[in-house]
Amino acid sequence: PSSTMTMKMGLERRLKEAIPEISEVVQAMPDSPPLTEESVDGILEGIRPFLQVAGGKIEIESLSGVDSIQPQLVLKMTGASSSIQSVKLEIMQRIQRFFMISGLRIDFV
Repeated sequence: PSSTMTMKMGLERRLKEAIPEISEVVQAMPDSPPLTEESVDGILEGIRPFLQVAGGKIEIESLSGVDSIQPQLVLKMTGASSSIQSVKLEIMQRIQRFFMISGLRIDFV
């Protein structure tokens, strides 16, 4: 969140210098589906068959800060695929592409 705030303040300052009528900069995101456990689980349903082949599974451990600037999703992976970084990266990318929330933090336990 601090890097987001730093970037916002920098953009705001430069825009105010160029256009004095600007009073505030507000981040606007395109319409995206709401971040809920049900919608995350829908994405994970498309991934589970691949993990099951390797004897693994994935579950939602927790979802917090949904209405904040940096929501956090914690996923629990088990099985052989849980230690493969490329599998985790693919899961993170699918979730981030679907929700398009810039501050979404995804952790694995």
